[in-house]
Amino acid sequence: MWRACQLAARSGRPSCRRLHLHSSASLETTAPVISSSSSSSSKARRLQAPVFARHCSAAPAAASSEEGSSLPPLVDQSLRGFGQVVFCNSPASGALIGLGLLHGNPWLAGLAGVGCVSATVTARLAGMEAGSIGAGIMGYNGALVGCCFSVFLLGGAPMIEPAILATAAGGAASAFVTAALGKVLTSVPQWTLAFNATALAVLLFVRPFADTEQEVPPSTAVSALSAADWGTALLTGVSQIFLVNDPFSGALVLAGIAAYSPLMAAAALAGSLLGLGTAVATGADAAEVRNGLWGFNPALTCLAVSVFFVPLGISPLVLACGGAVATALLTAYMKDIFGSVLQVPSLTLPFCAVASACYLLASRSPSGAFGG
Repeated sequence: MWRACQLAARSGRPSCRRLHLHSSASLETTAPVISSSSSSSSKARRLQAPVFARHCSAAPAAASSEEGSSLPPLVDQSLRGFGQVVFCNSPASGALIGLGLLHGNPWLAGLAGVGCVSATVTARLAGMEAGSIGAGIMGYNGALVGCCFSVFLLGGAPMIEPAILATAAGGAASAFVTAALGKVLTSVPQWTLAFNATALAVLLFVRPFADTEQEVPPSTAVSALSAADWGTALLTGVSQIFLVNDPFSGALVLAGIAAYSPLMAAAALAGSLLGLGTAVATGADAAEVRNGLWGFNPALTCLAVSVFFVPLGISPLVLACGGAVATALLTAYMKDIFGSVLQVPSLTLPFCAVASACYLLASRSPSGAFGG
């Protein structure tokens, strides 16, 4: 079994969460609305009426994302940060996701909260763009840093304080990385690159796989999996976005996404399913499949396509499915390279690579091909 599997591992998600900036609509809309203006360019039509922030320079309207919320600003922003990992600008979605993490791994949930709050507070103190902070864009990478550190960095009871301090520092650093990437990446969203950069900078020093056994245990054929195992794998593929190996947690994450947009929840589940199908086709190890390690990156890719190119027509559907399969294959390849050569997990780098390719392909396609 893959060494990350032994650590209950895998990794996780996007720094260019979507900001729905409508002139007369709430940021809480559950699905983007297609622009009907004849004067819009083809690229504008593909990006739909909402504006998708690539970094922390959202339009002023985004600052209203907390309006109408009865929650304290920091709580609202942090919950949105949890939701933005899966493209949901909603504190309710973030709360459901947080409950899922708490059920699956309380220690991980706690560090995810530390990372998200640290990133959000740092962004506020540094005077970063208020709209992005309010929509949770500055916090979601910090949440993922906390999830990652809980699994790969410091774990035992004697290491509680160092783990919390490391997560707080990593979360704060992710806010600056997010802001810096926003100035560099102009043609594609930054997805979860800030999380990957921050977490890997630490993990490359720690090398969590360096002390694991070099012998590869005998693999088990996927044909040995029961019907219950397949159901578990499907949901765990979603929970592994947050590095949680628990099907009920996956169900709560899906519930959080569905509360924001049922279409997005269906896309996430479809991505996990396509990852499972790819695992079967390539003869993957049954333990990896059952633990959701083939599902989380494809689920993110399907989510990304469903967010940026809606409603789903034939072209976006093909792009989403093809992207999910490509992501699963790239994940398998990168996990072996990163694990054996660098002794670190590949986290969500496969998702970032394939999602960027899908975005560029769709953006350069003939006018209207991805406009519904």
